[in-house]
Order: sequence, then C-alpha cells, then structure tokens
Amino acid sequence: MTPHTDVGYAQKGGSDCRDVSPVPLGSKESRDPPTLSGWLRAKSLHSIMIEHKMIEMKV
Repeated sequence: MTPHTDVGYAQKGGSDCRDVSPVPLGSKESRDPPTLSGWLRAKSLHSIMIEHKMIEMKV
C-alpha cells in the first residue's frame, strides 16, 4: 500500500507536496463574544447618535 504522501507526490508530478502557503488568520476580536462593557459602550454611543439626530430635527 502506498502512503498518502507518496500518492500526493505522484499526483503533483513529482513536485514538493509539502509546499503550504500561509493562510491569513482573521482578527481575534471578531471571534470573541461581546463583553458587557463593550455592549454598554456601543449602546450608549447609539443613544448619543439618536439624541443628536433629534436635536438636529428640532432646529
């Protein structure tokens, strides 16, 4: 029986089958669950923006 590495080597026509391109990893921040403080900060920013829009509408 032929090992998998030999099969891959033969399929690539003799080129080095261990040539692996680096895979860029995404930002760790996008995978972290939101924290309470981060949620509150985002929520308060949203409230500030809505309040600002209301003031602009009154003027």
